[in-house]
Formats: sequence, C-alpha cells, structure tokens
Amino acid sequence: MHKTLMALGTCLAMSPVMAATYCDSRSNSGSEWIAGVSVNGATQSTGSDGGYLNATGKPAFQLTGRDDRLELRPGFRNAQYAENWGAWIDFNQNGSFEASEKVLVAQGSTAVSAPITVPSGVSGITRMRVQMRWGAAAQPCGAYGYGETEDYLVKLPDGSAQATQPYSLTLEPGLWVSRSGDLGDKLTLVVEENGKRVLGRNAAGYLRDRYGNNAVGNRYRVWLESYIEGGYKTVSNIVIYQPGVTERIALNRDINQGSISSSTAFQGNWVIAALGGETLRQPAHAGVPLQFAFTYGERYQVWAEASVNGKDEAISVPLSFREGFPSRYIDLEVEADFLLRHDGPVDIPLNWVIREDGMEVLRQPTGGTAQLSYPFQPGRTYKVWVEQAVGGELVQVSDAEYFSPGLTDLYQLTIGNNRQITRSGNPGDALTWVIEEEGNIVLERNAANELAYTYFRFDPAKRYRVWLTRFENGYYQRVSNVVRYGRGAEDYLPLYQLTVDANQFLTRTGGVHNMLTWVIEQDGSIVLERLAENELSYRYYAYSAGKRYRSWLKAYIDGRYQRVSPVVSY
Repeated sequence: MHKTLMALGTCLAMSPVMAATYCDSRSNSGSEWIAGVSVNGATQSTGSDGGYLNATGKPAFQLTGRDDRLELRPGFRNAQYAENWGAWIDFNQNGSFEASEKVLVAQGSTAVSAPITVPSGVSGITRMRVQMRWGAAAQPCGAYGYGETEDYLVKLPDGSAQATQPYSLTLEPGLWVSRSGDLGDKLTLVVEENGKRVLGRNAAGYLRDRYGNNAVGNRYRVWLESYIEGGYKTVSNIVIYQPGVTERIALNRDINQGSISSSTAFQGNWVIAALGGETLRQPAHAGVPLQFAFTYGERYQVWAEASVNGKDEAISVPLSFREGFPSRYIDLEVEADFLLRHDGPVDIPLNWVIREDGMEVLRQPTGGTAQLSYPFQPGRTYKVWVEQAVGGELVQVSDAEYFSPGLTDLYQLTIGNNRQITRSGNPGDALTWVIEEEGNIVLERNAANELAYTYFRFDPAKRYRVWLTRFENGYYQRVSNVVRYGRGAEDYLPLYQLTVDANQFLTRTGGVHNMLTWVIEQDGSIVLERLAENELSYRYYAYSAGKRYRSWLKAYIDGRYQRVSPVVSY
C-alpha cells in the first residue's frame, strides 16, 4: 500500500492543567491508528485522528500506585501491520518525555499491554503520550511516516500514600490472602509468625492462598517476594493479621443504603481508607451502621478497629470496594471442549475478553448469550473474563479463567451419582486432586495412585469444584476439566456421562433426548456425527492409531444443538 509522509508542525500546546509545552509528534493515520487506550480498565476509544490526537481535554486516567496497567489497541483500515508501540508518562512534570519515563515498549498487530510502575514521591496531574508507529521504533518526539500519536492526562496517586510495589495482597474472610497479577508469575509467598519466617512457598500457581498453621494469639505478616538482580526482593504490600482478633467480627455492605454494618456491636472506630488518599477514623456507635459519603469511582478499604490489650487493632477483615461499581458477581466456566459459559444477566451489556499469551485477541459483546466458542490454539496460554461498562469505564465483573489447550485437557474427570470423581490416565501419573469449597481450596491430595476419589466432608449446602494439577514449567498447573457438584451444580453437571475404554469404545449413561448424537473429532476436525438415541456404546469405524480423538454427545434442546456430556480424549 502506498503511503505518504506528512509535514509536521513544531509544538503542541499542553492542557491548561500543566504549565509546560511538549514536543510535537505526528504522522499519517489513514491506514492504521490507535483505536483504544485503557488504564486500569478505564477506556478511551478513538479512531483515525489525522496522525495526532490531543485528548488532554478528557478526564484524566487515575493511577493508584498499585497494579496499574496500560493497554493499547490498534485499528486498521484494511490489512494489519506489525506496529511498534511506545508510551511515556512525564512523572517529573518537566515538559519532556525522558527515557526513564518510558512505561511501555512492544511490537505486534494486536493489543499490547504493560504494567505501570509509579516512582515514589510524585503526585498531581501530568501527561501521558502513546504512540503506534510502523517501520521504526517508537520515539516520543519528531516526524514519522505511518501510525498515530495520542496524548492523555493521568492523575498520579498521592505521593505520601501510594504503594509502589508491582503486586498487591488483600486479606479476605477466613484469613485467606489474594494477590494481584497472573498465574505463572514467578513469586514466593512469605509468611512471618511473631517475627520469625515460617513459610516461603511458590505462589506462581495460586491467586489465593492461606497459611495452614495459623494459631490464635500469634501475629502474622504476609508478603510476596521475587528473585530480582541476584536476590529475593519484596514486591508487594505486607498484610498483617492476628487469628482470633482480626476476624472477631464480620462486615456487610448494603449497596442500596450506602451503609456498612457489623455482625456484632463493638466499641471503637470505623476506619475508612481511600486508595491513594487519606485514612479517616469515625467513632462506632453500638448497633448503628456506618454512614459515609463515599466518592463515586474511588476505591476504598473499610474495617473495624478496637482496643486490644491497650493497643488499637483491626478486629475485622477489610471490606474492599469501588464506590458505584459492581464487585465480581458473574461465574465464568471453561468447559471441557473450551466452550466459555457465564451465568451473568442477559439484560445488561457485557463483553467477553480473551488474552492469548498476554496479548488481547478478543473484546466482543456477549449479545445477551451465555456461551462463546472461540478457536483456541494448542500450546497457547489464555486468560478469559467478562467485563461490564460502568460510568464510561470497562470493569471486570467475573473471575478470570486460565487455561492452555493441549495441557488443560490432558486428563478428563467425570462424576458419578455418589459424588465419586473418576479420572482418565494411568496409575503412577504425577497428579494432584484439588478440591475447592465455596471458592476456597480445602484439599490438595496426591492422585498418582488413585483413578477415583470421593471427598467425604461434603456439605450439600455448599458449592464444590474439582480438578487435577501437575507440575509444569516451574509451578502446578491445571491439566483437566473442572467438575462441579453441590449447591447449584445442576446447571453445570452434564446430562450424560461418557467414558472410553482401551479398545476405543465409547459408552454413555442412559437417557433419551431429541436428536441425541455422537460427535467424533479427529486431529481437531469433526469427522462423524451419528445418532445415539438407540446406542449406549459406539466405536468409530475409521479409528486410526497415532491420531488424536475427542468425542462427546450433543442433543437438540431449546431450539439448538447443545453439548450434553463431558468431552473424552483418546
């Protein structure tokens, strides 16, 4: 495609918020441009703006100093090009973009992202420049042929209150500790008991963890470390708690009333901490909920504080929320054949978001449907979630699911009527059963010598999930489908169970559905669909050793074909 260089001006006047003048950067965006800029989920969508967009008149992006992340998305008129990306933030507010202020450098034709580390001691509002450039490395100033530059404002966190660590830890009910970041991040969870280090555990395979030897009366500190430049360094905030004290009362937030109440009346203070802002204390009155004018869009932590042995101590786990924004309320599931399904409302606009090997490859409206089929590729690592537009921002409203075709589907789990979980594979396979109860992992058990297992501490009022893990690439990763049972599981349990034996015979459980059909997939392509209504077992007549097969059952339900069994691989 023929492209034409554009002549440039010399300077761009900065927003009145800043008393500075920035260098010019402009190009030709007729064929490629920056389509979207996101900071911490807040998104500004744009189009082709003649090679430069001054967006400093729009509301500033908010940086918190904790887990800040920048994402840039390209737009193309026709063909996609491999672009060079760059982003700078003028942290010292001197009117120039210095090499030390570069926060993103990347290449590619799809979305790119990077964490933002905010230097200590900075505050106020400053300028961020983002650039998508074809044919050469991105530079903050000067003329270039093809691409686009855009300028935005960012609000820096309060320098006195910000946390500059790249990861954050949050204390949750039951003294669970959740972390930011992704599965696979090379991290160590450290636990200190009464000033003595008692645990250093690989945290790459967990986003939530709990120290198993908590003892009443002891004081614990928990943080994350990472091996950096020849030694282990702290890379998170420190969570502090005391069993028997920190969880003495529970807090509940009434979103409609704008109040926070405690499970038990207490004498002391409510503590209200705005992220990046000041911490306030308000006296608690017995039996009276906390009423406070929370600011829309701000992130808060609120907890109860009382005198314990003459010292003010937290007596509740903090409530963490963003005022006016929903918490994660949607359950997302990746089924055995990598069909995505969520249980969110159909009357609220939602988006599917898919990252492949750390890069965004899909952001698509759900269109009121609860399922999505996507061509996931073997050997790639995926992160999937659901988001919702709130107040002009895109907010994650589901948990994120991580998986890798070819690894996550190595083993198949099925469940019997007696809650016995049966796995594929052979005795001796280095595997671990993982049992999750109400979102908390309650058991990790060696599965090497067990082809079946039943968790006997079952409570029918609770929800359970079970899967297998195996040590891969330095941490334990999921290598099976996820089986659900217990409360609410009827929406997820398959209508039929399906097994395959050593002679490739498929066997299904009983039942009759309209147009019940065997589906046979060979090396990724469906090679047979055959009515199964009158067959409880079947062997594919053209089976060939050395090829990879996957099989399942489908039936015509509610006006469309739906999968009604697990997927078995052989």
